[in-house]
Amino acid sequence: MKESLYKLKRRIGFLYAELGLAAGRGLIAKAISAKIGRPVKLARLFKGSGWGLKYLVYEQGESSPAYLVKTASLIIERRLQRVIGREYLTYRERFKMESEVLSSLARIGLGPCVILCEKDFFVREFLPGFSLIELPLPDIKKWLPKVLESIDRFCDSGVFHTDPNSANVIVNPGENKIGFIDSEIPAPGSDKIVPERTKRAFCHERLLYSLGRDLRKKAGFKPELLEMLFPPVNDYYNQSAGSILSPGRAIDLVKGRVIQIEIPA
Repeated sequence: MKESLYKLKRRIGFLYAELGLAAGRGLIAKAISAKIGRPVKLARLFKGSGWGLKYLVYEQGESSPAYLVKTASLIIERRLQRVIGREYLTYRERFKMESEVLSSLARIGLGPCVILCEKDFFVREFLPGFSLIELPLPDIKKWLPKVLESIDRFCDSGVFHTDPNSANVIVNPGENKIGFIDSEIPAPGSDKIVPERTKRAFCHERLLYSLGRDLRKKAGFKPELLEMLFPPVNDYYNQSAGSILSPGRAIDLVKGRVIQIEIPA
């Protein structure tokens, strides 16, 4: 009942925010159609939450989405500007940053290609699969080492994903692929030089902490079930040369006994 009420409130909030779209749905659809040379239609995506409204993009006659749009609501922006104050970045700045991160991930096979980035919205490939947190616990246990490996891989390539939480990891079992989406939290002081090791530690801690937190929030989830994840976590950080985290801290992050480090500034 509580979860259903939350979903209803989120939908109502989405529809209200939609009244303030920075770019109309019709204009967005027209821009995408011009880019790919085929008619498209947009469908609301209520799932998730963040700083932008999302729409699935369907090509004419297709039943599966080909792309995803993230666009801005001026209603949300006014609220964000009040709350964040001096650290606030406009949606145009944020969308540009996110598009660059996703494009870098796509080049190494760990993210969606961005096909269009305008000042009020951007369009990326739709990644089929399931977010890590949606998987049954045995499947999370199976995929977790590969997810951690993928974080190290994009860090090795110089990519800094600012929000690799458990909902932003897309697992595609059919193609044996991992992808990352929604790098949407701008790093404060992004003009400063931040050590790569600090960025890597943040990415690992963000994933582990959010995974444990989101599992504990699931209806009917028993905290003792988290122990199923301890062996792969322990093994990964024991075997990884020059490990960024100690196994003990990694497990404590999953348990929620310690808080993840802040985004590097």
